[in-house]
Amino acid sequence: MGLAANLTGFILVLLSLPLAYGIHRWRNREQPESFDQFLGSKTSYYALVGLLTLWIVPYGLLIILPVAFILSVSSPAGRLDWKEYRNDRLIAAFMVFLMLGFSGLTPCDTPRSPDEWGEPFAEENPYAPAWPASEQFTWIIVDDLDALNFEVVQSLRIRTPHQFSAFSQIESSITISSFFGLENDRMRQAIDIVDERLTFIRIDSDEFRLEQRGEAQEHTFRPSSGEVKMKVWVYDCLAKTGTNSDGTKIGEVVVTGQSGWGGVLDLIVIVRPVSHDGLISNPFAETLVSTWLDS
Repeated sequence: MGLAANLTGFILVLLSLPLAYGIHRWRNREQPESFDQFLGSKTSYYALVGLLTLWIVPYGLLIILPVAFILSVSSPAGRLDWKEYRNDRLIAAFMVFLMLGFSGLTPCDTPRSPDEWGEPFAEENPYAPAWPASEQFTWIIVDDLDALNFEVVQSLRIRTPHQFSAFSQIESSITISSFFGLENDRMRQAIDIVDERLTFIRIDSDEFRLEQRGEAQEHTFRPSSGEVKMKVWVYDCLAKTGTNSDGTKIGEVVVTGQSGWGGVLDLIVIVRPVSHDGLISNPFAETLVSTWLDS
């Protein structure tokens, strides 16, 4: 399903301009412009090329859209074109965003699932937003000698409709997620699990926040398949309840992953309580990430 779904998502995006042209012909039944003229001289072709660059440009639409707008108004002729073709261009832009939205609903394959971790504790996340489409497995990995020495591990496969290239895909996705606060919704399931297992503090999954600890760091993991360099994000998980108005640290979250072509991304999220003995000795959860990479 993976390749077919990826191509389907991108075809939906490419269809946005023909659909916008169909609306133009419907609005101008008597004297419609040709496809290469309805947005301005050959602008529709430039727009198609811009959509194709979603497979190349890092950060995808976050870069393409402002650059395209700046270029279109950078000259007097460009500004005149905006006055003449404003309505059709706005319709075309709306159709692009609409079809990008639909492409984000394209189903994902199941996420990576290492055999060593056994059956997942959960194969869905009731708190995950419906858009973009994603699949998530969750495990609880407990130390045999210490029940408080546990980790909640989430393996995700998620759509990235804003870009179909693998360049800086993780960075752009985390930037968008942080800006809109989407990571908090996905984290609520893990926080509920931590709350069930900790006795010294109660945690409301509606009342917590993640605070990124510095910039992402590049780290070399060593799975059996060979060395893999990946960027890793570490967050302090702070409970908003309690006497500390700034939040009480109840654990740490490690996030890393691998980019993929076609608008789909693999992520692993590891949540460990403050009682975990690996927070200092193993800050990037080496063994878990390496096992995940081998799968």
